[in-house]
Amino acid sequence: MTEALLEIDNLKKYFPITGGVFQRTVGNVRAVDGVSFTINKGESFGLVGESGCGKSTIGRTILRLLEKTEGKVIFNGQDIHALPKEKMRALRPKMQIVFQDPYSSLNPRIKVGEAIGEALIDHGLVNRRELKERVIETLKICGLAAYHYDRYPHEFVRGATPTDWHRARPHLESRFHRCR
Repeated sequence: MTEALLEIDNLKKYFPITGGVFQRTVGNVRAVDGVSFTINKGESFGLVGESGCGKSTIGRTILRLLEKTEGKVIFNGQDIHALPKEKMRALRPKMQIVFQDPYSSLNPRIKVGEAIGEALIDHGLVNRRELKERVIETLKICGLAAYHYDRYPHEFVRGATPTDWHRARPHLESRFHRCR
């Protein structure tokens, strides 16, 4: 039997519309309204739709960057929205967002090696002594060379930009990736 990695059941995310002098809620924008799906371990899943249909809102709600209005988000058997902040913080390294355009998602003033290293340290995956070595391993997994450690994002040619950093998934120990 296949084991579920992510189960979404009747997920809803509404944003309030306020109006009047007292800014009372006068309605809701139903950004996500009753979405359900399951992703089993080892499966790939694509969520496709036109601009503005709620794909990013679904992803942000799954990762608990937005709180849900209703429904269930179960990751590895745990209801993500029921977890206290400490447990959610421990779960974060197993989930990540992969941005479609790294030029808009990477800080142009921070070298690529520093950006990757910061994430590894924040998630407790490495200590400062082994940081550079682990970052270089990650770069190699992504098809880049060790010298890219000291490069800035703008120094990559468009075709050579590390848009496929999600290939480092096993190295970074993530289980779920939300791609933009």
